[in-house]
Amino acid sequence: MRHKWVGVLAAMSGIGLLIAGCGGASSSTGSAAAASSGSKNIRLIEGGGFDFSDAAIYQAMALLKQRGYNVTLNNVADPTTALRTVLAGKADVYLGDPVEAARAVTNGKAAVKYIATVAQASDYELLSTPKYTLQSLTGSTMATAGPGTAGQIVGIAALQKAGIDIAQIHQVTVGGTSARVTAILSGQVGLAPVHATDAATAAATGKVKVLLNAGATLGVYLQQGLIASDSFVADTATAQATVNAFIDSQRWAYTNSAGYITLVNQNKLASGLTSATAQNAWSALKADKFWASNGALCDASINTTLQYDYKAPGGLTKATTPPISDWVDQSFVNTYLKAHGQSAGAC
Repeated sequence: MRHKWVGVLAAMSGIGLLIAGCGGASSSTGSAAAASSGSKNIRLIEGGGFDFSDAAIYQAMALLKQRGYNVTLNNVADPTTALRTVLAGKADVYLGDPVEAARAVTNGKAAVKYIATVAQASDYELLSTPKYTLQSLTGSTMATAGPGTAGQIVGIAALQKAGIDIAQIHQVTVGGTSARVTAILSGQVGLAPVHATDAATAAATGKVKVLLNAGATLGVYLQQGLIASDSFVADTATAQATVNAFIDSQRWAYTNSAGYITLVNQNKLASGLTSATAQNAWSALKADKFWASNGALCDASINTTLQYDYKAPGGLTKATTPPISDWVDQSFVNTYLKAHGQSAGAC
């Protein structure tokens, strides 16, 4: 099943923002200049809910505010709605899976570009009910947010890399991480790919277990980044400032565990975590090289990610994938890298 990127959503309401703390992060070269021209408004959107791994997003927002921009952040129920909102002109940047941008360009010639990576590795883990093992998945049902979404692609790719025949697994569309956790805890499904901190909380109930760590299994996988409308990209000053702030926030995340956990708590991104659990969660993300400190737009990482999508039923194929230049704009990341004495195209 392919998504059809059509229709205009009704105007959205309830857009909210909590910006807390800059942690003394230094400004990226060129950020002040970027703030002197272009639009002062940046409308971000994410689909499926926020979690522990999203704290650097709030740091990027804080940096943008510090640099003179007005930033809003909204969350909607699913990734498809989030991307459609950008296509409808109701938001500027969707924080989503880069392959969704490629698919939108292929299926609907969508006017979007992928301009920077936020998460360059997966933080998903595959939950299962106690009766399942990797050797006994025949007839199981896996909940995802739908074909082509990050959790679905990661879950399938990790299972395949572990040697599992996915034809034996029935997939159903449930929704974001919280909906998937609810579905598996209630026994409606047997498998569900969810973010690591949510997996830990769910497993603590004793009703489910972590069957497979997808991040450790897959390695490089561009899980999330900035999918911007072409009109937003055309405002090069604001687009550059946005990319600068997000890469700055990724670098900040690697060295500021206390500040990172503070943003998690202030923005209620994870409930019920002890201080030790939160520290362990941050350490796990760091060890997995989760944050894209160089924007992760090199061709090698993009192509590796696409290879995983090719293995997911209903996903792109090599023949249907548009050229990288049709859906990726590497110029903003490269400008950032050059300003920091690095080679263009570095990952």
